[in-house]
Amino acid sequence: MFRWLRNRKRKQFLNQAWPEKWSLHFNRNVRLTWGMDDSERLALQQRVKVFVHEKNWEGCHGLEITDEIKVTIAAQACLMLLGVEDFYFGNVKSILVFPQAFRRQTKSGWIMDETVHAGEAWQGGPIVLSWKDALQGGRNEDDGQNLVVHEFAHALDGLDGEMGGSVQFETAADREDWPALIEREFLDLCQAKQQGRRTLLDHYGATNHAEFFAVASETFFEQPRQLRTEHSELFRLLKAYYRIDPAKWQSD
Repeated sequence: MFRWLRNRKRKQFLNQAWPEKWSLHFNRNVRLTWGMDDSERLALQQRVKVFVHEKNWEGCHGLEITDEIKVTIAAQACLMLLGVEDFYFGNVKSILVFPQAFRRQTKSGWIMDETVHAGEAWQGGPIVLSWKDALQGGRNEDDGQNLVVHEFAHALDGLDGEMGGSVQFETAADREDWPALIEREFLDLCQAKQQGRRTLLDHYGATNHAEFFAVASETFFEQPRQLRTEHSELFRLLKAYYRIDPAKWQSD
């Protein structure tokens, strides 16, 4: 019953006209859309309409949630979904947005430690984002860093019940290839970090397998041609997973 009601409501969102006032934010703040063809842009807009309406948006530290914030974040998250149908990150109910990077205090024994975060993704919980970093990631499409893609990649990773870099593929061959591939790439990145070598993949991906998948996803969407050249098998499997090729969006 609840599923039927949700789908009926979703159809209402899909049938609504795209608000023209959203176009400014869509075009100015998500540069990856500049390389999309008309059909892809329309498909993305359809997903954005549903995403904006279905999520619970909360501003933190006095931030007022605006249409610009919603559309900018939703468009970056939904471009990850262009290869799939009728999926809108159903495991993410709420999106918490801070004005900028936020501080977290953790206790280790008797010692209190304070760390700064631009984003967080909780298993079964909300996505937490810095608006400053989310906006910067959307406007700069080819630096290999995109906070929204990173955190929502964690949400995809968590669909199997845990965030550990284990994701599902359509074919048995790809499912068999992925574990060995991600382990090899992860260890190579760990070695490069230890040696201080510059790499296409951000060294933060050497933290653990979950962060590796999130970092690889950022690179896949923001620097797909470079990833295809330097990590061809990783690119192939991410292309199979997301069911889309963002290399055609990348500016020359």
